[in-house]
Amino acid sequence: MGIPINNRPKMWMILIAMMSLAACRKLISVSPPRDQISANEAYSSDKNAEQVVLGLYNDIMSGNNQKNMLNGGMSLFAGLSADDLTRTSPNSVEDAFSGYTLTSQNPSCNGLYTIGYHFILECNDVMEKLPVAAALSDSARNELLGEAFFVRGLVYFYLVNLFGDLPLVTSTNYEVNNLKPRLPAEIIYLQIIFDLQHAEQLLPDMYITHGTTDGERVRPNKATARALLARVYLYQQQWELAAQEASAVISDPAYHLETDLDKVFQSSSNEAIWELQPVYGNTCTVEASLFIPSGAAVRPTYVLTSWLQNSFEPGDRRLSNWTGVYSDTTSLLYPSKYKAVNTSSSRVEYNTVFRLAEQYLIRAEARAHMGDTTGAAADVNMIRQRAGLSGIGPTDGAHLLTIIGHERQVEFFAEWGQRWLDLKRTGQAGTILRSEKPGWDPRAELYPIPYADLLHDPNLMQNAGY
Repeated sequence: MGIPINNRPKMWMILIAMMSLAACRKLISVSPPRDQISANEAYSSDKNAEQVVLGLYNDIMSGNNQKNMLNGGMSLFAGLSADDLTRTSPNSVEDAFSGYTLTSQNPSCNGLYTIGYHFILECNDVMEKLPVAAALSDSARNELLGEAFFVRGLVYFYLVNLFGDLPLVTSTNYEVNNLKPRLPAEIIYLQIIFDLQHAEQLLPDMYITHGTTDGERVRPNKATARALLARVYLYQQQWELAAQEASAVISDPAYHLETDLDKVFQSSSNEAIWELQPVYGNTCTVEASLFIPSGAAVRPTYVLTSWLQNSFEPGDRRLSNWTGVYSDTTSLLYPSKYKAVNTSSSRVEYNTVFRLAEQYLIRAEARAHMGDTTGAAADVNMIRQRAGLSGIGPTDGAHLLTIIGHERQVEFFAEWGQRWLDLKRTGQAGTILRSEKPGWDPRAELYPIPYADLLHDPNLMQNAGY
């Protein structure tokens, strides 16, 4: 699927050629990775090596990094940039995302960009150490390598969609990394595909278990890599490959759509393809902590915009099941896909990163572009009928794509920044957001590189307009 294994040397020749063309681009500053234990000890056994990879997930979900890109940051900040969310009280840091007044000194950009590269360095460290760790079994080595390739591909996917051209960091040599140029987004996508194809090969069909995670979907498997590959191919307009990867996930008997919308985001959901397990205190998910008021009389901080509210059709269960209502002088709707804010006994909700509904809508969009309007409509109807809506009948491709875009809006609101990325990749951001938000600024389609990175390395080029 995608770039065949035997063609990968050719892909790397393209990468090298593009790197030389981009040599005049500016630089990134990356600090050395943290070493908590020696490499000999960390990779002296399968169990120890696994602890290193589990530490990556712990870092992603730790309280110190709340609202980083993989722990609530995409849902919040990209949701504010799109037409999903608005704040009920002023906040200069977050209002900059919704009002398009971001600057390089906004601290939240650090949680998206700099911490993203921190995760990449952790993955690179695993990739460098595992192949030369003689004490490991081949099965453990492959599984753990697959996880590292997958997470790196995932982080690069969000980085390139938020910031555009990026430094391509594939080692832990910080002296080399500090001199990396920014490469075109097209090259970053080649790296993402390369990583995910490796992950798809290396990861097992079944979920990797560890202690109390038996039977849970908290470690990526082959379907997880396929799910992200399907999304990447969709974004790259490789329709046939997108449909192929999505179909592989949809046909897997391990997954099916939950008929009860209240079960979709539970940790035991059969719709979940991959979840991140919370590790901080009694918190279930950062999204629940952000969006659910702490009491009935507490005004929510983040609410649905009027544009999003008006996008739901009458009778759409997603509006009633996935939003809560706060009333004082007026009624405010807030996201409540996740219901559990804190729990001292068990975590009934995990951070759902990929779920089956997206694969149906990915395949629907790919099929519509390929002229298979019957198949595309059938996929859309799986999502509509689950939401309590009537199915759509035969229609032309252009109208079908409009319907799919609408379904993606109301299915994935306040979820991983899907709406923000959709508006940008389809070229609709300016048209739609200019009419909804008077402060729209075209430069806002790419976030600014954080000031701290620019200050550390004066050769690092800022995105245009900042």
